[in-house]
Amino acid sequence: MEDLIVPVMFMFVIGGVSGYLAGSLVKKVSSMALTIAVFVFVVVGLAYTGNLALDFDALATSISNVVGIVAPLGIVALLSSVPFVASFVAGLFLGYRRY
Repeated sequence: MEDLIVPVMFMFVIGGVSGYLAGSLVKKVSSMALTIAVFVFVVVGLAYTGNLALDFDALATSISNVVGIVAPLGIVALLSSVPFVASFVAGLFLGYRRY
């Protein structure tokens, strides 16, 4: 049991710090949400009118391939790293509320 304390504390610290950084990043990016939405709207509009060549089928295929690889691993990874996820969520809320 004593051998598990150090790795669990390490996961708590890394999860908390990365959650805090992710929370502060989400807060900064959310302040630019309107700018990002306008940019995405312009890109999609240009692609729809044919002024910008985007292959949506290839994009959808790539996304489905990634999801197909990651989805089976998601539940196992989540269950095996409960301390990390818990400290990440706590750090995320602290980072988002800060400043």
